[in-house]
Amino acid sequence: MEKKQTHISYGFIAGIIMVVINLVLYITGVTLKPGMQWVAWIAYIPFLVAIIMNANAYSKANNGNITFGNAFGSCFKCSMIVAIVIVAYSIATIFIFPDMKDRILAMQREQLAKNPKMTDEMIDTSLNMIKKSWNLILILGAVFGTMLTGTIFSLIGAAVAKKNPVMPAAYDSNS
Repeated sequence: MEKKQTHISYGFIAGIIMVVINLVLYITGVTLKPGMQWVAWIAYIPFLVAIIMNANAYSKANNGNITFGNAFGSCFKCSMIVAIVIVAYSIATIFIFPDMKDRILAMQREQLAKNPKMTDEMIDTSLNMIKKSWNLILILGAVFGTMLTGTIFSLIGAAVAKKNPVMPAAYDSNS
């Protein structure tokens, strides 16, 4: 029997909320202040909430007739939708905020300069490698970061979803 799906709407909503939060954090400059990079993790709260809500909606839509694997699959699909939205946002930032790369590299320079083992030449070499591969790093970071987090959140969502799988009559030993 085909299961009813719920992941698309929850994935798009979570992705859009994450984009809005990231935009606000970037525009206000909060995450570019020294010691404030942790604030960017706030954007992952709606991601986790959406995954859990998706798992519960998926369970409800299928009358609880799901397994852990079914719930995980729905949540993982939701994570893929979020990843698509985040990748699209990452690509858009390349064009919308061309100064983002320079601002982040300047912040990285400050961080690296605090390390007494790093010479100016080592810092310049590191930052030049990042600068040359910026677009690739940005997109791959968005894909793998979102999917890794999404996998962990999917495990959580699948664990909390209500499951009451009904065995098909063909497999029922009482028949």
